[in-house]
Amino acid sequence: MVEDINKKLDDFVEKVVKDSSLESPSLDFTNKIMSKIETITQSEITVYRPLISKRAWFIIATLIIGGLTYLTLRDNVQTTGWFDSLDYSLITNNKVTEKIGSVMFSKTFMYAITFFAVVFFIQIPILKNYFDKRLEY
Repeated sequence: MVEDINKKLDDFVEKVVKDSSLESPSLDFTNKIMSKIETITQSEITVYRPLISKRAWFIIATLIIGGLTYLTLRDNVQTTGWFDSLDYSLITNNKVTEKIGSVMFSKTFMYAITFFAVVFFIQIPILKNYFDKRLEY
C-alpha cells in the first residue's frame, strides 16, 4: 500500500516537473542586483562606536589632571587619616624588592628596549591604517 502511494507520488512529481518550464533570470539580472548593492549605505550594525565615548575620556582626563593638581598644590600639612596608620614596610622592605632593585641592565640593553618600544608605537598607527583601508572594500 505504501509502495503504491509512493509510486503515484513519484508519477505526479515527474509529470509536474515535465510540464513546468525552466525559468531563467533576465539578461540584466546581475547588473540590477549590483546596482542595488552599490546604493546600499553602510548598515547600522557595522558603524564604529568606541567603547569609551569622548565625553567619558574627557571626564577621566579631568579627574586625573585634577587629582594630580591637588596632590602637587596642596599644603604640606601633616594630616592624620586612616592611610597613616597602615604599615607599608611589608611592600618596601622584603627580599623580592631587594632582588629587583639590585638588577642592573647594560646601556646596550636599555637602548634596544627603547628602540623596540619606539618602533612598536610607530607600527600601531601604521597597521591600524592598513587594516582600516583593507576593511573598507
